Amino acid sequence: MIYTKTGEYAIRAILYLARQDGDRLIMSSEIAESEDIPSHYLAKILQRMAKYGYVDSFKGRGGGFVITEEAKKSSILEIIERIEGPVITLQCVTGLKECTDENPCPLHEEWTDLRNKIYNLISSRSVESVADEYKDMLEKQTELTKHRHQ
Repeated sequence: MIYTKTGEYAIRAILYLARQDGDRLIMSSEIAESEDIPSHYLAKILQRMAKYGYVDSFKGRGGGFVITEEAKKSSILEIIERIEGPVITLQCVTGLKECTDENPCPLHEEWTDLRNKIYNLISSRSVESVADEYKDMLEKQTELTKHRHQ
């Protein structure tokens, strides 16, 4: 993908939290197991998300994490860039020092189009909207699996 493992894990974790019902506190171990994320790595990501106001963290017995309204309304791009910085590179995909519309590399036009499509996609979708569609997809898969085993 266009972002690092940290960005991927952050999105998987925030989407997991967004798919949960109510204000149930979710332990990091549950997220790690469900999303197949190394628990030590996830702990650092969740700390960063708490620092930026995307999750609330509750310590102690019965503690865990819950997604904030700010995170639900944020775009996928906002979450990724807050966690790991700018992800859509403006550099030439072939490595040319000067690659512009006036002096393009062989892949300039295609890379520019692709970069813009990815940027528009992840900047226009909120965490909540993606999580809702994800939840619907998982429910449909569960129904299909039930019907196959009957």
